[in-house]
Amino acid sequence: MSTNKRRASVEPTTIPEEALPGILQPDEPLLEGRDLPLVVLGEMVIMPHMTIPLQVPPGKSYRAMEQAWQEDHHEVLLIFVREYELDGYKSSTPQKLPPIGVIARLDEFAKLQDGTARVILEGLHRAEIQGALQVTPFYRVRCIPAFDSETGGMEVHALMDTVKQQVDEFVDHLGEVPQEAVQFVHRIDRAGHLADIVTWGPAFDFKDRLEVLNTLDPLERLRKAHFVLARQLELLKLRAKIQQDTKEVLDQSQREYFLREQMRVIRRELGEDDDSDDPIDELRRKINEMEAPEYVKSQALHEVKRLAQQGMNSPEAGVIRTYLDWLTNLPWGEEQHGEISIVEAQKVLDEDHYGLEKVKERILEYLAVRKLAGNKMRSPILCFVGPPGVGKTSLGRSVARALDRQFIRTSLGGVRDEAEIRGHRRTYIGAMPGRIIQGIKSVKSNSPVYVLDEVDKVGTDFRGDPTSALLEVLDPEQNSTFSDHYLEIPFDLSKVIFIATANQLEPIPGPLRDRMEIIEIGGYTEDEKLEIARGFLIPKQREFHGLEAEQLTISSDAVIKLIREYTREAGVRNLEREIASLCRKVARKVAAASEPGTEGGPTSFAIDESDVATYLGPERFTFGLAEERDEIGVATGVAWTTAGGDILSIEVLPVKGKGGLQLTGQLGDVMKESAQAAVSYVRYRATELGIDPNYFEEHNIHIHIPEGAVPKDGPSAGITLTTALISAMTGKPVRRDVAMTGEVTLRGKVLGIGGLKEKTLAAHRAGIRTFILPKENAKDIIDLPAKVRNDLTLIPVSSMDEVLKIALTGVPSDVPVVAVPVA
Repeated sequence: MSTNKRRASVEPTTIPEEALPGILQPDEPLLEGRDLPLVVLGEMVIMPHMTIPLQVPPGKSYRAMEQAWQEDHHEVLLIFVREYELDGYKSSTPQKLPPIGVIARLDEFAKLQDGTARVILEGLHRAEIQGALQVTPFYRVRCIPAFDSETGGMEVHALMDTVKQQVDEFVDHLGEVPQEAVQFVHRIDRAGHLADIVTWGPAFDFKDRLEVLNTLDPLERLRKAHFVLARQLELLKLRAKIQQDTKEVLDQSQREYFLREQMRVIRRELGEDDDSDDPIDELRRKINEMEAPEYVKSQALHEVKRLAQQGMNSPEAGVIRTYLDWLTNLPWGEEQHGEISIVEAQKVLDEDHYGLEKVKERILEYLAVRKLAGNKMRSPILCFVGPPGVGKTSLGRSVARALDRQFIRTSLGGVRDEAEIRGHRRTYIGAMPGRIIQGIKSVKSNSPVYVLDEVDKVGTDFRGDPTSALLEVLDPEQNSTFSDHYLEIPFDLSKVIFIATANQLEPIPGPLRDRMEIIEIGGYTEDEKLEIARGFLIPKQREFHGLEAEQLTISSDAVIKLIREYTREAGVRNLEREIASLCRKVARKVAAASEPGTEGGPTSFAIDESDVATYLGPERFTFGLAEERDEIGVATGVAWTTAGGDILSIEVLPVKGKGGLQLTGQLGDVMKESAQAAVSYVRYRATELGIDPNYFEEHNIHIHIPEGAVPKDGPSAGITLTTALISAMTGKPVRRDVAMTGEVTLRGKVLGIGGLKEKTLAAHRAGIRTFILPKENAKDIIDLPAKVRNDLTLIPVSSMDEVLKIALTGVPSDVPVVAVPVA
């Protein structure tokens, strides 16, 4: 009777607790089935259609078989359990029975002298176990035979063919399988039978066999067998591939070993034996000879040991070799330097740079302390802050020359990955140390002068914050044990002289700024630029262009014209470009005149002020005051820029209207607020200033700052805005030779500003003669160049009334200052 339509599997059945031990209730209805002695086997599953010889020891299963041998059909029911569960079935306590067993026939039962029995069991078919009828002296259970239903169709035939092919592949991998067994499998034509037979193969463990046994549907049973075979075949293929790859590596290593031994023997016979030929021995020798702390040598020897164990051809060997190269080539030991000469250092700094007295003084102080304190001194971290082209980077090069040390420059502009500073972990492909260690290795010195350029332009993104990594590098108290992620051992950076450069101080994070000594470098005056051009730039460019001193001379007037009308900068970078352009044009003429077949021509050129336009074209900038005459409603202000400073004109135009305020010129929020504060101050002071109180309701006020494409922001134009407003409303012109800077409050107070040096230099370049500044900034006048202090009339003020006395024409100087009451 087929039972697979009734249920595909049967849950484990237990003996009812209400029954006597091992006995079903007498009044319980009995299902159609068989009462058979129960034989409990271990983890050896006997499938239907299989014949197995066994030797059975005395026990319940022995007695069950003995009883079955005496009955007509010689049939028993087989169940299969884990080895540790066998002892439970030997006791008189009822045990949980599995859902499915196998009805088997005893073909032989022979008792042996040692008390055991030799039996031959032939599996017939599955049976669903209903329950136990007795427990002692052996188990007898009620079961219902479960026969396989007839299955057919394309899917069944295709699955059977696939399983048979898998059996063939399995046999090819294992070998030593009788061909009769393979042929027998190919002759099977029923899905359930095929699944039962292949399950006995070595690809299946007890769990897999038990799962197939408990599956009553033949097609589902075959699918499970197919899945197990497929999984085992993949494992066999992978194992074979691993063994083949290992064999190839070993064969290659063995071949190289034999070849190396042969070469060694040949060299020995020729008298050319050299122990350093062995790369492992050579590495050990190199490590033992290097001047480095013990922890470095210990780490290196540990890596050499790993390399020797893995072999030179292992995938990890290249990574270890690269790491050892870094360890052995870094300058770990102490370095001897010559005596520091302050006089010689002063000479070097003066040769390389004109002016910059404050910076030179600080560098010489540092050298003096280094000379007296020696290695006990903690090297301070200097940070040069100033506009482009003023010589920040070249100052670092001069320090290196003065100290006779190696020079390293690393640009940090645009760096966004923390690993650029600290390096990458060795677990990454292509890992390498950070820029600090790379620079140290490149110059083979652990005490160079290291310039970190553009430290204010370091970025931050998902890869980390490089400025945080710089905190340890630029801290004299911590960098003696700097740890690079690639090296993973400390490297002493305390002997390195770090010099950072930046154009702006604000973008540098506070903690990093706190670790550095800030030295601000302002722009050059016109006279300083002239001296730099004559003493440095012109000779340098003449040499670069292959010209002799007599072949090209540039007069001072020509240089002044270049400074005023062809460049507008705080530094001298563009000035050098213009001088290089003059040199190129002269070099072309000199080269053409010296060629054979030409008519020749002059070979020496003297460029004067009148010749500059001939060589470089029309002037690019206008030199002089911002305004040609005193204007109403136009005041001259100054602004700080990254390139130094610049002057700007602020225009105010009142027109008939309804009291609106319009601001143009791409102004930032802070500057807009300064304009609104200026309007409020003027409205409050309208009566004292002689302005009709109804003026504001009848006029729209338009404030404009030219060069609208350039963003402008900041509060320092407050007094300039207020002066232009009062001039426009009172009709009194503003003096064109007066420039001013300062923040204004609603009460007319003038507050301090920043960037005074850059702003005064910009005013000086423009030909301004009177400069109004906040009284709070009077202390900063001492830092201005002497030329600026002498040429400009610097007037500190504390209120708008003082500003108006100076800036507006027609205002008596004895007008009393009007105190503005605080509301």
